Amino acid sequence: MKIKGAMTILNKRAKFYGKTFDELIEMIDNDNGGMETFNVYTAYEIYKMDQGYYWHGENFQTWVRK
Repeated sequence: MKIKGAMTILNKRAKFYGKTFDELIEMIDNDNGGMETFNVYTAYEIYKMDQGYYWHGENFQTWVRK
């Protein structure tokens, strides 16, 4: 999946919830999204990497900028 496909999935999920794209990303960032589908989480990861983030995972950090 590339960024275009990831954005399509995330925009459709935001529309499904009746939220904006930014609200959806914040919801997933805060893990308030509950159980999302594998495709939504994959699209979210691709979006974050496209924005210059990478997964850190130490000291309770998650996505950090390079």
